[in-house]
Amino acid sequence: MTSIKRLMYVGAALLVLQSSMSEAAKILSIFPFQAKSHAIVNTALMEELASRGHEVTVLSLHPRKTPMPNYTDMVLKTSMHDFFSFRENNTLQHAANIGLLGMINMMLNVSLLVCDHQLQEEVVQKLIHSTDIHFDAVIVEAFFNECYLGFVHKFKAPLIQICTYGGSSYMGDWIGNPTPYAIVPDPFLNLRDKMNFWERTGNTVFSTLWKFMRNYFYLPGHDAIMKKHFNHLDDLPSLSELEHKTSLLLVNHHFSISYPRPLMPNFVQVGGMHVKPPKPLPKDLRRYLDEAKDGVIYFSMGSNIKSSDMTESQRNAFLEAFSKLKQRVLWKWETDSMPGQPDNVKLEKWLPQPDILAHKNVLVFMTHGGLLSTQEAINRGVPVLGIPIFGDQELNMAWAESAGVGVTLPYKNISSESISSALNEILENPRYRENAQSLSRIYRDQPLTPLEQAVFWTEYVIRHKGAPHMRSAALDLAWYQYFLLDVMAFLVLAVGSVLLIVFLMLRAVFRKLCGGSKKDNMSHKKKD
Repeated sequence: MTSIKRLMYVGAALLVLQSSMSEAAKILSIFPFQAKSHAIVNTALMEELASRGHEVTVLSLHPRKTPMPNYTDMVLKTSMHDFFSFRENNTLQHAANIGLLGMINMMLNVSLLVCDHQLQEEVVQKLIHSTDIHFDAVIVEAFFNECYLGFVHKFKAPLIQICTYGGSSYMGDWIGNPTPYAIVPDPFLNLRDKMNFWERTGNTVFSTLWKFMRNYFYLPGHDAIMKKHFNHLDDLPSLSELEHKTSLLLVNHHFSISYPRPLMPNFVQVGGMHVKPPKPLPKDLRRYLDEAKDGVIYFSMGSNIKSSDMTESQRNAFLEAFSKLKQRVLWKWETDSMPGQPDNVKLEKWLPQPDILAHKNVLVFMTHGGLLSTQEAINRGVPVLGIPIFGDQELNMAWAESAGVGVTLPYKNISSESISSALNEILENPRYRENAQSLSRIYRDQPLTPLEQAVFWTEYVIRHKGAPHMRSAALDLAWYQYFLLDVMAFLVLAVGSVLLIVFLMLRAVFRKLCGGSKKDNMSHKKKD
């Protein structure tokens, strides 16, 4: 390590130490979405803040299993699962069949019901009508939970929003952050940053329509729910006003594992802040990995999708492909048994994924392409074979392919042959592992870890009472001023006026010259 790099790390350590020594704050955190993957990201930050002495109150569906000092759970009961039989009707097949637009429509509609019911719960009502509580910051997950922003007005506290994925274009509007559609693909579209004309057109149309539908159809519904339950508060602003009070936006992404984009100072990328240094594996699992002389393929479809929901033909296709391998396969499987299980396949209902990926014998990570799983694979330097199902998974795998660290296997194209072909491509071509390890070094080459950055900027906003000095002037401009339409109109008018004056002057001169010539001709004719 060079002396300059040592100084950088020492400086970073001192910065973190200074941050950890700041005055303890009271923080209200609101994470009402039921997905466990979202909870993993959000909880990582809350636990770290609590460990640094801050009093953290967390309103969520995922309470801690063991008590922690400075950490108080307020447990919600209502979730999206209460309003549709997503799990009962086979999560995997349902998610694969519903499509992007169907998923978005479902989330938009059901979120209104969930918000209304959750705000009626006793634990939330006590908080809404509390009179002896104050908070120094309110942290909200930016994911169909807008009705909770009434707490920002109630406690007169800075608003910090966490996005557990790459962030939609409308989120930039909260803090005046530019989102050039020509180079920043929407996280729900299977696009890269280098787009052709039709891709740029599609990205622009989708993002614009998405903003329009959200602002004029979706947001008014949440606004009505918020005002219904916070109606005792004086001068309650609209949701659009409250969103623009966002002091800090933490986004679970990073330019090294996605695409570069312009960022305001209060738009902070903390991709992978949930990933911690690897811990020792359980003995039986460590032995299984250590003794795999030909390596191991790790297979997991994440926390929301069950591998056991596969159809019989799909499961048999995987088993046939795995049985031909000399490598061992470690498979996250949610039931007690599997018909036709080959000898080289080990099943477990739960697995410590980041710790497994850190093992030197893991050669390939077969995944659904979820953002957290992708980040963990890159952190550990393991190539991925992705089977995307919905949401941003296709975009994540499109990026993995473009970066040369992964191969995509379409879910509707699963067969023994397609699985074997994809696995052989990664196993037999060393460039995938080399690229993954190179990218891992680039990603981890940061002055602070993603979690340390999230903590620093959270404390920074609290220390500086919302950090209004980071607020963009773009928030005070009308849309036509922001896009310089008034300036362009003025310039067009000015240039047009000058051109018109020049034209009129030239025409007058031309007419005078032509008129003089005609008079001379007439006089010559009379003399003749």
